[in-house]
Amino acid sequence: MAGLIPQAFIDDLLERSDIVEIIQRRVSLKKAGREFAACCPFHGEKTPSFYVSPQKQFYHCFGCGAHGTAISFLMEYENLSFPEAIEQLAEQAGLEVPREAGDDDRREAHAPLYDALDAAAEWYVQQLRQTPKAVDYLKNRGIDGATARNYQIGWAPPAGLIEALKPRFTPQQLVDAGLAARRDDGGIRERFRSRIMFPIRDRRGRITGFGGRLIEDGEPKYLNSPESEVFHKGQVIYGLFEARKAGTRLDDIVVVEGYMDVVGLARAGFHRAVACMGTALTRAHLDSLFRQVSRITLCFDGDAAGRRAAWRSLGEALPAIQGLREVRVLFLPEGDDPDSLVLRDGLAGWEERLAGALPLSETLMRLQREEHPTDTAEGRTRFAHAAMKLVATARDPLFRDQLVERIGQETGLSQERLEQVLSEQPPQPARNPEPSPGHELPDTPGGRAPARGESAPALWGALLARVLQHPELDWSQPEFRQVVELPGAAAETLRNVLAALDQSPGRHTAGLLERFRDQRHFQRLMALAHQELNDGEPAVTRQTALDCARQLLRQHYRLRIRELTRPGSELGTEQRAELARLTQQLQRFDLPK
Repeated sequence: MAGLIPQAFIDDLLERSDIVEIIQRRVSLKKAGREFAACCPFHGEKTPSFYVSPQKQFYHCFGCGAHGTAISFLMEYENLSFPEAIEQLAEQAGLEVPREAGDDDRREAHAPLYDALDAAAEWYVQQLRQTPKAVDYLKNRGIDGATARNYQIGWAPPAGLIEALKPRFTPQQLVDAGLAARRDDGGIRERFRSRIMFPIRDRRGRITGFGGRLIEDGEPKYLNSPESEVFHKGQVIYGLFEARKAGTRLDDIVVVEGYMDVVGLARAGFHRAVACMGTALTRAHLDSLFRQVSRITLCFDGDAAGRRAAWRSLGEALPAIQGLREVRVLFLPEGDDPDSLVLRDGLAGWEERLAGALPLSETLMRLQREEHPTDTAEGRTRFAHAAMKLVATARDPLFRDQLVERIGQETGLSQERLEQVLSEQPPQPARNPEPSPGHELPDTPGGRAPARGESAPALWGALLARVLQHPELDWSQPEFRQVVELPGAAAETLRNVLAALDQSPGRHTAGLLERFRDQRHFQRLMALAHQELNDGEPAVTRQTALDCARQLLRQHYRLRIRELTRPGSELGTEQRAELARLTQQLQRFDLPK
């Protein structure tokens, strides 16, 4: 039945559901203090690193980073969509899921874009069936009908999409969805023409964009959807939804170059390949993948371009290695790609080649040797300096120590001398302690108590983490109500969190988080919700959050005062009154000037 699931029902369902009981039915949990522990069901391990908190109604794995609510667990473990997870929880609670009248766009702000993309995908599939040359191209690449259906591969003819979708969607909606582009005369033209079309899905299975490939001569050979409200190329991972659908619990993931490689491997029976849509691998990609598995293999061409891509990936992957995470690297024979290799050698040959992938640490040594041969003193010196610059970016201290030891073996330098070189590496550029207030939510969670003069993102992270993890505390202090009026996404999010607590006091962490599932900051809030705070007493938690709010207000007041008192500024009556008010407010806080 189409329609909106009322938020009140979701809230009530979470209150009735016990995450410990839900997970215990699928995973053997053991009491560990105030929490429950188990070996993680999302990656292979021998010692427990998966913890479930009955107080927060939240789970977190310290090995692979998986975390979430009871709804998230069912979606990940059973490979369910959000509505399916709600249905399963409701069935266990003996409830019937109500549906409000109206289409899903009342719940989903971008529903018209998703609808347009779905309609386009269906139309492209119809066009493929009617285009022999496109069908022949796929057959020649080893893609059969079943694989094409599984990935909903289609064909964009030279024209026709706009006319087909015109009765249902406005020209602006087609532009906003990335299916059309504006002409100079104000009209629209189709963005994808004469291309094999590959729909790109998010983790919920919704189509967010397309990748298109020419099958004849021309440029560009590959064309992706433009950035939009629902498509963000730097975060998209092609094939991840299909990989999770093929196997609920993945052991590892292989990152290849393009969508033809993903589809070609799937045709051969290998369903663990994904691609980054022609963009360089980013930390966002790695973090997203490490939420699924603990081991990732990166595939690169064996030519110079492949080496350059590997160098870039090293800089992204080294900081991402923490705990049980592992990155391996496979260099393919020059002139080959995964698609051609699996066609020639079969699945067994591909699996054998994959088993020979090098650990990230050995890849680093290999690339450094190629760049700086170690047969001379000068070469070994260059090797050490270049390698230690990369090692300085590693965050896991144990991994960093292992890298230093390997560099010592390659160069003959002592570990003590290399540690000294490491300590001499220039620090990361300092963050501005008083940045422009219109920032986004913090990229890195703020678990620790902030120091005086901390940056605004760190303060927001520390503040939001404490409110999310301790919704039972009293957050009615005036400073909390004042800080939510500051500009920026973080202030808006905190305002919505506090409003939810006002409407329903006593809500637990999981209940708060689920109110933000459809917002683009949801994953960042999830990360904040599992950060270890080390506050001890609830009073310390609340006081730390209060300190954060006061520092944020103080930073905002000082920044605005500087703007008003900039040399040459002429203040009117309103500006002078604002300056007096800000100065008075700043003096209220007993903080060093």
